[in-house]
Amino acid sequence: MKRLSLVCGTLLLAALSAGCTSTQSAMRDAPLMQRETQIDQVYVAYVDGVAKQRGTRVVWVNPPKRTVIKPIASAN
Repeated sequence: MKRLSLVCGTLLLAALSAGCTSTQSAMRDAPLMQRETQIDQVYVAYVDGVAKQRGTRVVWVNPPKRTVIKPIASAN
């Protein structure tokens, strides 16, 4: 029984050590991403165009925004 506990403990320690080492390389290889919000110019142009055709004017109090995901520039 004591030998079985020792073998299981050793295997558990080896599995945890292997898991920790693999996450470091995955984190280093993946590019970091940054979220940024920008005004959705395509939608604004579309709505303004339709409003102009109908003879109305649009005043954007809260213009529509979209989320843009960009990679952060690396230092390499």
